[in-house]
Amino acid sequence: MTVGQEPIGLGLIGLGRLGRVRAEIAARQVPGARLAAVYDIDAELAAATAAEFGAVAVSSVSAVVDHLDVAGVIVATPTGLHVDPVTAVAKAGKALFCEKPLASSLDDTRLLVDTIDQAGIACQIGFNRRRDPDHLDARRLITEGRIGTPTYLRSHIRDPFPPPPWALDPNTGGGLFFDMLIHDIDAARMLMGAEITSVYAQTANLVVDPEGIDGFADNATVAVTFDTGALGHFHGSVHARYGYDIRAEIFGSGGAIELGRLNHRDVTLRTESDGVTQPSTFQTRDGIPHAFTRFPDAYRNEIVAFADTITNGTTPSVDHHDALAAYRVAVACQRSAAQHRPVDLIEIE
Repeated sequence: MTVGQEPIGLGLIGLGRLGRVRAEIAARQVPGARLAAVYDIDAELAAATAAEFGAVAVSSVSAVVDHLDVAGVIVATPTGLHVDPVTAVAKAGKALFCEKPLASSLDDTRLLVDTIDQAGIACQIGFNRRRDPDHLDARRLITEGRIGTPTYLRSHIRDPFPPPPWALDPNTGGGLFFDMLIHDIDAARMLMGAEITSVYAQTANLVVDPEGIDGFADNATVAVTFDTGALGHFHGSVHARYGYDIRAEIFGSGGAIELGRLNHRDVTLRTESDGVTQPSTFQTRDGIPHAFTRFPDAYRNEIVAFADTITNGTTPSVDHHDALAAYRVAVACQRSAAQHRPVDLIEIE
């Protein structure tokens, strides 16, 4: 932003847990941007949020999208409610930031990808690990060849408690594969620089009361193969009572990289010559309570990047085509778990 230029206005649709985080970031943490307009089905919540952050509360999705002060729109509604606002943003020709996943079905995901492509708008997807400093450091070390050729990746995402029921219902939020492990899927694509070609997934309900949710799982594992021949493994859970636990390892022909330790956020490089630990940027003895504590930099960096796309025309680092690629893998995982067999991605047209 040049001197004297007015801050760009961002619109926000959806003020749930993550929408609230996005509102505060857009209003207070992004140089050259401001929160201009907000909408939520709860009009009182929208009014209170607007008053707190110096925005205006409007009465509809279209009122956000068409607002003259809004240059880009953040869609933070529940996944099943993405189609209408994303379509509205695309038709208005404005930049779009959409929380993952792009939609709640493969057909709707493809529909929105086509809609966004036809509109020619910039689209960034909220895969926060793409903007997490530790994941970016790990990717840099890999591309520099510090561990040779990547041959294996393992990662896990473990929540200390289940998210809202809609998020773990395979018929609404999609369950562990679509609401949680899709982060690991996308991060694996970035870190390995490769596409997943086959999966073998298993699920179980061992600890958490499903409260009548059909197909509920509180644990899932996925064995994957990449198009490079490399192997991988994911684990997702919603009962890690000791805290929010995100860790990964990338093993290569010349060493390994570890992302995080329990209650730490850091990157460890292990090679034949020496093991080098980069300085830890976060540590707690009490456990990391949730994603907002683990990924504050990533959440902020995402919206900073979105604003930069609007202002300077930069290309989003993760877009709607990445969203479709990750969603196809999640669909393959769901099919594999249901049918108790490996599934090749070629099956998921």
